Amino acid sequence: MHHPLSVPILVASLFSASLALAAPGSLWEIGMEMEGMPFAMPKQQVCNPKDSKEPPVSKDDDECRILEKKQTGNRFRWKAQCKEGLMLGDITSTPNSYSGSMKMTDKAGETVAMKIAGKRLGDCDYKDRAGEVRGMLKQSESRLGDFCQNALAEMQGQLLATQCPKEKAIFCQRLATPEGYDKATRHLPAEMLNDATLGAQSITRECKLNNAKLLPKLCASAVSDSNYTFVSRLCPAERPKLCVKAVSADRLDYVGANCPGEKAALIKEHCEGRKYSSDIEPRFADFCANAAQAGDMAQTGAGEAANSNAKPAESESIEAQAVDKVQQGIKQFRGLFGF
Repeated sequence: MHHPLSVPILVASLFSASLALAAPGSLWEIGMEMEGMPFAMPKQQVCNPKDSKEPPVSKDDDECRILEKKQTGNRFRWKAQCKEGLMLGDITSTPNSYSGSMKMTDKAGETVAMKIAGKRLGDCDYKDRAGEVRGMLKQSESRLGDFCQNALAEMQGQLLATQCPKEKAIFCQRLATPEGYDKATRHLPAEMLNDATLGAQSITRECKLNNAKLLPKLCASAVSDSNYTFVSRLCPAERPKLCVKAVSADRLDYVGANCPGEKAALIKEHCEGRKYSSDIEPRFADFCANAAQAGDMAQTGAGEAANSNAKPAESESIEAQAVDKVQQGIKQFRGLFGF
């Protein structure tokens, strides 16, 4: 398949083929928009011969050979055989504007379409400006390259599908690993993961991967590597296999979310029966607080101890009474000693 940027580069080449001699000309501003490209290409100004009846994209050059042309009123159509494939052009013009489309079909039958529009700005000296046009296209290529690299770094396969063939190949390789799969699907909420149209299947399908076969392999690898994040989010049937390891590794977040038996044992051993937060080991502080908030602990005062940032209402009342007694005592001493 041809690189999507090859089409505008071919267009630039066709532009430059018509910009060879110094002569009176008409200055045109030309805009191009490729199907599927995430941004419009920069507009270009081209000086075309004043007496030309053809748009500045229909000349022979090293990249393309014109096979046929047809002018019908203000409509101009042409066909060109280019190195990348067959190009068809169709443009309708007025004295001061034109618009139309071009379509490139490669040998594999894949097609890239482009819209093109131009407006006349005034007169110009018709001369070779091919270098400027190529410079503009290099700018566009650089922008698209940055876009592709960013999309790959974030594993955004849907953005790589049509415009970034090189990066898409790397994306598909990474997708077949737990880390890549996790990153590529992390934007999907749990209820959408298994959706045939918008879920993980739609992502793996772009890489011609069978999600039903791929995911079990990735889950087995994640269990072997103790990848708690991947297993917790994507492998419900495998979650119990990591529970014992999670307890040993102090992965209490994993235990709390996926291991009810181990969770209950840890609550009983490290959380229940402790009246104050200082009675709880620091590494279990968050675990016990979450258990208390979820109502998983016996009513033995442990809920109060687990929440280290909150004071029980009863304690606050006792403290207030103590302060009041001290203040009353100070007043009495002042009365006795006259100060």
